[in-house]
Amino acid sequence: MPALLIAALWGGLIQVLGTLVGKVLVSLGIGYAVFSGVDTSITWARDYVISQISAQHAQTVAAASACKVGVCISILTSALVARLTINGLTGGSLKRFKVK
Repeated sequence: MPALLIAALWGGLIQVLGTLVGKVLVSLGIGYAVFSGVDTSITWARDYVISQISAQHAQTVAAASACKVGVCISILTSALVARLTINGLTGGSLKRFKVK
């Protein structure tokens, strides 16, 4: 009797761990894909803004450089990435948008 009980418990444990491991791997894959996409998008947007500023007249670029616009853009994008990362780690707060 005890051998049958141990076998049943072992089988149940393996079945639960198998589905748990599968769910964790799928979640990690989706999380990595989303993070890579968001990181690529934010990097593209930052580079686009900086290239548009650099394409202006020399005086405009000098003024933007004196005002540290590049540093400001870098701080803003870093803060955005940090917030998205923290939301992702804490489960995020996805809100449903309702059309009224």
